[in-house]
Amino acid sequence: MIMNKRFSTLLAAALVAGGLSANVMATDIATTDLKDGQFIHLSTATGGTTYLAMDAKGDFSTVDASNWSGKINSLLGALWQIKLIPHTTQAGTTYTYSFTNRLSGQMLSVNLQSNVVGGGRAAISAPTAVAENEIAANEKGGNTEWAYEAGKGFYAVKGDSIFTIGTNVSTGRLTFAAAKLTTAPSNTTMYLGEVSDAAVTLKASDFNALVKANAGRLFFTDENVSSTEKNVLTANKWEAVDAKMTSGKYASAGTDVLFLTNGKEYKNRMDADMADATTTQKEYLLVDYNFYDPSKEFNMLVADTIATEPTTSDADAKFDDRTVIAKHHPATAAFTVTYYIPNDSMVFAPAYVPTSIPVATTLEAMHTALPTDGEVAAVKTVVDYLKAGVTLFSAQDKASDFPKGTKFAEVKKFTEEGATGSAKTGQDLIDAVKTEIKGITYSETAATKKKQEAYVAAVNKYLTALNGLEITTVSDASSAALVSTSAIKDGSNYVDGLNVLTVAAVSPAKQVVIRKLSNTKVLTIGEITSATETNGNLIATIKTSDKDATIGGDATIAEGLYYIIDAEKEESAGVANKYYGLYFDESPVNPANYVAKAQAFNPFAQYVVAKAAGVDKGNYTITNRGDKNEGWQGVTNVVDKDNNIFVIEGDTVQLVAAEDVDADNAYIGFKYITANDAKNNKFTITSAADVLEGQSIVMTEDSTLKVAAPEDEVLYTLVPSDEKEYGVEDALKKVTYTIMDADSAFIIYDATRGYVFSNGKHATKNGTPVQFTMIAVDTDSTFVLYDGTNNKKLVVSTQYKTISGEDLDARNDMFIVKPQAAPASYKSLPKHVRIQAINGDYAAVNAKNQAIAVREGDLKADVYDNLDFIFWLDTAHYDNAAPYTYYITKGVKATEEVAASRLYMWNSVDSAAAKDANKELPYIYGTGANRVMFRTASIMAQDTLLIPTLDAAAKIDTVSVAAGKSADGLKHDVKAGVKNFQFSFEFASKDSENEYNIVCQNNNGKNYVHNINGVLAMGPKEDAVVVNVLNVSAEDEEATGNETITTDGVKVIASEGQVEITGAAGKKVVISNILGQPVANTVLTSDNATIAAPAGVVVVAVEGEAAVKAIVK
Repeated sequence: MIMNKRFSTLLAAALVAGGLSANVMATDIATTDLKDGQFIHLSTATGGTTYLAMDAKGDFSTVDASNWSGKINSLLGALWQIKLIPHTTQAGTTYTYSFTNRLSGQMLSVNLQSNVVGGGRAAISAPTAVAENEIAANEKGGNTEWAYEAGKGFYAVKGDSIFTIGTNVSTGRLTFAAAKLTTAPSNTTMYLGEVSDAAVTLKASDFNALVKANAGRLFFTDENVSSTEKNVLTANKWEAVDAKMTSGKYASAGTDVLFLTNGKEYKNRMDADMADATTTQKEYLLVDYNFYDPSKEFNMLVADTIATEPTTSDADAKFDDRTVIAKHHPATAAFTVTYYIPNDSMVFAPAYVPTSIPVATTLEAMHTALPTDGEVAAVKTVVDYLKAGVTLFSAQDKASDFPKGTKFAEVKKFTEEGATGSAKTGQDLIDAVKTEIKGITYSETAATKKKQEAYVAAVNKYLTALNGLEITTVSDASSAALVSTSAIKDGSNYVDGLNVLTVAAVSPAKQVVIRKLSNTKVLTIGEITSATETNGNLIATIKTSDKDATIGGDATIAEGLYYIIDAEKEESAGVANKYYGLYFDESPVNPANYVAKAQAFNPFAQYVVAKAAGVDKGNYTITNRGDKNEGWQGVTNVVDKDNNIFVIEGDTVQLVAAEDVDADNAYIGFKYITANDAKNNKFTITSAADVLEGQSIVMTEDSTLKVAAPEDEVLYTLVPSDEKEYGVEDALKKVTYTIMDADSAFIIYDATRGYVFSNGKHATKNGTPVQFTMIAVDTDSTFVLYDGTNNKKLVVSTQYKTISGEDLDARNDMFIVKPQAAPASYKSLPKHVRIQAINGDYAAVNAKNQAIAVREGDLKADVYDNLDFIFWLDTAHYDNAAPYTYYITKGVKATEEVAASRLYMWNSVDSAAAKDANKELPYIYGTGANRVMFRTASIMAQDTLLIPTLDAAAKIDTVSVAAGKSADGLKHDVKAGVKNFQFSFEFASKDSENEYNIVCQNNNGKNYVHNINGVLAMGPKEDAVVVNVLNVSAEDEEATGNETITTDGVKVIASEGQVEITGAAGKKVVISNILGQPVANTVLTSDNATIAAPAGVVVVAVEGEAAVKAIVK
């Protein structure tokens, strides 16, 4: 925002006001106490605990303060990082402020624009209702610099107006006001509030939300391990899992803890029932108590498997048994993780520490575990004596006999059987075992010998474990003595593979720290008793970003259309990402969601990149062009600037400009057929698979679908639905199609049989036609047929070539959809045309309503001109018939109603025997050719015309396909013969474009139009006239109808059976037919005269005016 003098004065006032705020409540922050970069809340009241929040998309809401556990996104949405912007004024340095949201990374941005009189914002009804003077979402490109005063909220000055924003607690939205004022108005709905310094205990969802931006990575921003050491926290990507524990066991009513996994998985050794594993187990962060440094003060943090996977349910019955065979008790991987709001950091605290197994217990278990199969009796006897002596050595109430430091091998306190005595030392008992082992005579049976050898090996292992056995703590009345051996030490015997592992709560509390050992810094746990350093423990701030500021990225990306490549090299630590280098694709029929290369035809493989509101860089939305619910948004950081590689929402992606995309094509990615082509074409649907090339979808005898190669071309009618908008800003369009064969059988979906044809030759049951979406896959001309209603796609069986509906995660089978290779006839929507024979003659209508072939200027010096050759093609059939047929009519504008009365071209074959008053045959030309005539008629329905009779008793005949009674309640007679009025333009030669024969649809063998000396008459296909169908200019179209024709002050209106003339009182009027024969000659006595005239083209000559033509119906 540009500073001006008046705004500087307001800022100075704000500074003074802030300095005098002596009574501000403890939770409010005075402007003088603000620090650049600190986090604050925007409270809705002074001292309030309801805060303005923003979600990840930038929508506003309000949230109430809580302990925030389980609600971390609500907390982050309510945190704003403040930036102080200094301004030098006469009163000193004053400040404006910008506010960046911790969750969305967007700066608070509002357009300083009012759209109602007096200032403010008008209400919005759609797509989401927003009340008057409220703002629902952060506004892109708006003002981001605000002045603040307690009690006046946020405001900005632009021109002579002050714009203020506040909050509406009930709706959770910003309020907006604008007024021409000299001082900021009161606003008590926005205050600067302190954030709590209390720790937030995180649940798994909280932790995962915090680390999402960097894909689960953690960072140490002030201290870290030495370069020679490994920091397991920063070397992995972590995801938290919730669990509950009591005394180190899973318990549904236990204390909440978190387990952090790095995603690595291994085949489990045993399942929950201790049988061979069929599941996997993950690696978790844990404290390795099995390793100590010499000072016993350094426990490593490692990632390893644990005995049982974490759960919030009760521990299973095999929990203890599983710990016996594990390296780590599950509880050693249990942590509490707390989040500290002011410095945006976390603390990891281990929940449990393992308890040491008494060495005597381990030795007892080793003896118990000696195999019984293959044991040698003599050896067993002396081993049992030895075990009795070891037990006696660590028994209670023997402190006087076995003081601390007494060595088992040296003390002479045993009998030969290991009881109390003085004849033998512990070493004597050990030697007795060794002597018996030497004297063994092994079995000659190999299997038995093998078992004996295994038994002896176990005994020798037991003997080795006794090496160095001594008293480390004397016994007392309440507990046994504690002993150690050379290999097994009292106090650090956590795992022996024989006994159940046990744990205790960590006390005193410890946390993950960096510890300095000599000159090396290592990652371990330690007790922190001060804010700086205690006993070599260095406080290490664990954060979710390696940037100086947790929010706000450093990426700068040009807005536009891109392809996105997966640039994440590892799926998890040490596990390669198999999709690395592939392009993202959100097509509904692509279960992998990746393609190997950029696809300019596929909107689901294209993404729109836009900056978030209120930022110059570092925060973007990347939205899939075809599916606006897919993509990324938020803080965006640079990984490789030269190659356009960035991190957003924890994913590493590479952007490739989609410069080859036709961005203006709204129908991209789907098969699109224009309405004209859909009506006037039949289509082939063939397999795109190489092994099925050219094979079509066909109907089997049981009405199911398959792919086959029939002898004749299989043609389908595709009936389109209405267009549906979709994608980013609903800028794209798609159309679905029903598929109908030549027998009017549609493809339907049957819950039992799948996709079948209905209502056709082999099916009698009706059904709802399936609306298929044809999605381009692999190329812009191969399509998957996708049924969005049933969420299935058509897939061809590789063995039987049958077609079934499969779920969207099945493989794709593509089809090629093409119009009929060579249409048999001319196709068009209704329009004006000229029909010209290849010899240059044009079709026209003479005064007797006979069809003729003439040229401009023929007959009576320029009687026929350009407009006489224009006809209106009215579509008769296109839905379910080939060829395409038309009514060829005269005297209609493109805008005139279809049912309007006009002259219809007619094959007069049914009137061939009729004679006129002179007993001549007016409908016959030459040696028996039926004339092509024009008769007045109007359309009642597609196959039905209303036609006035030609006899004296003027009646209206209903003419249709067949004779009968009408379907309406009147039940009047219906005559046959409508096909005599229906004509097609069939290709005269496949080798020539736009050359047609005119064919009547009565199919009587003489249904082709001929040009016989300028007369159009019917005959066989041989020697039929060949014509071109020519388009008509817009100007000519305007002159073809029966609406008003104006000649300098005089209006001529041709209607049914008459001509109306206005503005010509006292003038002579002559009306002639097309041959120049007068039909009326009179002097008008009125300015609004009506003169009878025959149907057809007439010439109207008004005295003193240019003659005009009109068509009388």
